[in-house]
Amino acid sequence: MIHDRVYWIVWAEGGRSPTVKHVNFASARAEAQRLARHNPGITFAVLASVVSYQRNDLRETSYDLAEAHDELLNGEIPF
Repeated sequence: MIHDRVYWIVWAEGGRSPTVKHVNFASARAEAQRLARHNPGITFAVLASVVSYQRNDLRETSYDLAEAHDELLNGEIPF
């Protein structure tokens, strides 16, 4: 399990998807207040990240090229 820092987003129901990750609550709160002042009647919520998931279909593996180089020099081709 990887532990990343929590981040905060500002969300308005029916609005666009959040695009800014705030690194602290104070920043997100200030942005929610700013947006609310400029958009009367719309509620802006400050949400915290709790957990996230990511599917990874590709895994990169690095190989020791020195070992392959030595085998090729010795005439040992592994196929």
